[in-house]
Amino acid sequence: MKFKLHHHFSDNGCDETVLLLHGFMADSGSLSKVGDALSGRFNILYIDLPGFGGTRSTGHDYDMEVLSGALENKLDELGLCEVHVFGYSMGGRVALSFGILHPERVRSLMLESASPGLKTASDREARQAIDEERAVKITDDYRAFLDEWESMGLFQSQQSLTEETFHEQRKMRESQVPEEVADSLRKYGTGVQPAYWDRLAELKMPVLLIAGERDGKFVSINEEMQESIPHARFEVVEGAGHNIHLESQKKFDTMISEFLT
Repeated sequence: MKFKLHHHFSDNGCDETVLLLHGFMADSGSLSKVGDALSGRFNILYIDLPGFGGTRSTGHDYDMEVLSGALENKLDELGLCEVHVFGYSMGGRVALSFGILHPERVRSLMLESASPGLKTASDREARQAIDEERAVKITDDYRAFLDEWESMGLFQSQQSLTEETFHEQRKMRESQVPEEVADSLRKYGTGVQPAYWDRLAELKMPVLLIAGERDGKFVSINEEMQESIPHARFEVVEGAGHNIHLESQKKFDTMISEFLT
């Protein structure tokens, strides 16, 4: 079966296109407000990553390299030579991989709360074990897993979200298929993806790195990333945690818009 990504292309009659790649346990709809804020000056390409929305993960034998190839095939299908690429968290890892493996297709790269992977084989092995435990929990009792996931320290800053926003996020997460979510974790989760630290210098396009002030782990990761990427700008968003586009939407939209300008 050919590996194909489900997409939605908003053709706004603009000269340039922004590709949006969402985070774990969500789908492309989670970035609709990001796309709306950019739609006056750009076409927007929304992609459902494998295991989420309309893109299946089960039944396909793939890894991060194959996934990057599928993104390139999607651009070919739509007649898009180059795009600006934005990725959040899991989508940020995919965006970074795409930028390294297919740099000729990327005009600029915007990475929110992203990482180039784990540096050592022992760290990757340990993370694979954690991800496998999570995959089992996802298929055993998905709602219980969501409760546990949302209580992680990584997302404590989201306690300030409005009840409506929090419930919208939860509803999207609950709409995903547990078996697909678990399969995606096994195939391109942090534990199994290649480490790209040694290849960051290959990113010659403009790169925007974004992390939330309250997300100390990713602030440190991105500070180190900035040292290796030739044309990188790193922005720390005051008061925000891991999901900046949700927690500090206006600041985020301004930051992205100014970078693209």
